[in-house]
Amino acid sequence: MCAGISFFIDKIDANELNQFFTRDEFERQRRGDLVETFFWQDKPFLPVQEPDGVHLYHWGNREQLLKLPKTGWAKIESVQDGGWDWLTPRMVRVPSAFGCEKRKWFKTPEGLRAIKVRWHNIVRVYLLTTKASREFALFTGHDRMPMGKIVLPILMRSSKNYLS
Repeated sequence: MCAGISFFIDKIDANELNQFFTRDEFERQRRGDLVETFFWQDKPFLPVQEPDGVHLYHWGNREQLLKLPKTGWAKIESVQDGGWDWLTPRMVRVPSAFGCEKRKWFKTPEGLRAIKVRWHNIVRVYLLTTKASREFALFTGHDRMPMGKIVLPILMRSSKNYLS
């Protein structure tokens, strides 16, 4: 899967970031080029590329009382089979530089795919996943991977010891 992503901060308006960071967190983030966000953090969020720029939205749902799927991910098979139709999902691009699963980072040079859903006045974004490639499964130990171009470390691909 993909429990965390990083993206370039210069693509995000400061007002968008203020929704998800305290002043101190915002200042720490501004020191670097990349913002990191993880599904397990207090207020997880994802960037979404839209016609008027990049906007930040809450990542999935961990709230027990909110009538939305209690996850941060959507299986592409479930979306295609109509399992999300009640939320009128819209495919979106999540601009990202890197993804993270089980503390292992990988490149996502073209960003990742997600669905943006609305339930009444609540908007959430769920990362789309597909069955993991053999290479991704070996690298992360997970049977699902995010949808998008994934570039794993060259070392892993050429290491004969890793695959045995």
